[in-house]
Amino acid sequence: MSDVDELAVQRLMQRFEHEIVEVNRRHIGKITGEIGESDVLKMGESISVCRANYLKAVLEVAKNEDGNLAEDLTNKVRNQRLLYEETMLGFAALRHALERGYVVISDA
Repeated sequence: MSDVDELAVQRLMQRFEHEIVEVNRRHIGKITGEIGESDVLKMGESISVCRANYLKAVLEVAKNEDGNLAEDLTNKVRNQRLLYEETMLGFAALRHALERGYVVISDA
């Protein structure tokens, strides 16, 4: 049998979680400023543009008829993919912060 007081550990973890939320709110709010609904929607729109540009670059590769993929064409696809992936990861980070209570979206 273990001598661990599970209730005490649970209370300690809850305290840590509460303090971590407060630390995140303070730092994120200080660095980002207020985050509004329009900011989130603009982020979604930016992701849409990145996705469209990435798909356009992929389609340009598919349209290449000589079978020789020029380095600049493959670099363009790679760059567009990285931009798209980074914006998606950024949105996922924002969503995580919202779900954890690290940020609050203002109505304005």
